[in-house]
Amino acid sequence: MRIRRLHCLLLLAPIVIWAQTALAADIAHSFNWTGSYAGLHVGYGWGNGDTNFSAPDPGFGDLAPTTLSPNPDGVVGGLQAGYNYQVGCFVFGIEADFSGSAMSGNTTSSPILDQTGTPLPNTRLTAGESINWYGTLRPRAGYAVTPSTLVYATGGLAYGNVSYSAYTDYRPILGSLYPSSFSSTKVGWAVGGGIEYAFAGCWTVVVQHLHIDLGDQSIVAAGIPQTGFQVGYKWQTTADIVSVGVNYKF
Repeated sequence: MRIRRLHCLLLLAPIVIWAQTALAADIAHSFNWTGSYAGLHVGYGWGNGDTNFSAPDPGFGDLAPTTLSPNPDGVVGGLQAGYNYQVGCFVFGIEADFSGSAMSGNTTSSPILDQTGTPLPNTRLTAGESINWYGTLRPRAGYAVTPSTLVYATGGLAYGNVSYSAYTDYRPILGSLYPSSFSSTKVGWAVGGGIEYAFAGCWTVVVQHLHIDLGDQSIVAAGIPQTGFQVGYKWQTTADIVSVGVNYKF
């Protein structure tokens, strides 16, 4: 039994020594977060692009309200800049970022159901959404859990350019198509948080999660060729984005 305890102590000793050395090195690394910074980031985003199809004319009974989910996802990347001010272990600041985005999604449903749940043969609905670029302007508030490790929360303004598309193929019933495709620059909000670590001189690495909400977008599409019937489309636009970035503190 004593031999086993001795073996355990011998195995634990290097780990304890390493942990104490790492902690001492981190404490000795007296990093001051006050100052301006700039950097680059890359990440991955996934969104909610729920698209509602409806008939604006309540007297028309064929199209049942339907929701498709062309949830966009893809790689994002861009740049950020900001300023921090440290008071004791508390760090306050503001950050702006701008990102190009490959988040995109499309989905199709066939056949269309009428309001009784009966399928309409050879009809279909299609919806798509792409977030082309986005940016944020956010205050940050954090706590330096060690001199070189900052944990923070953030939230503020978000904006972005989004491409929307929807398509209702009603040719077997009405002889018409109801397409819609356009882009819009939207304004909304963002909230999230992250952890940032100062690892070499003025360089830091940051891992961050942001939830962005750019609100809804609605449009009513007429038929081609035109009929007395119209189709209403309404898209949601939200995204969750996880990114890794590198900053240089000036």
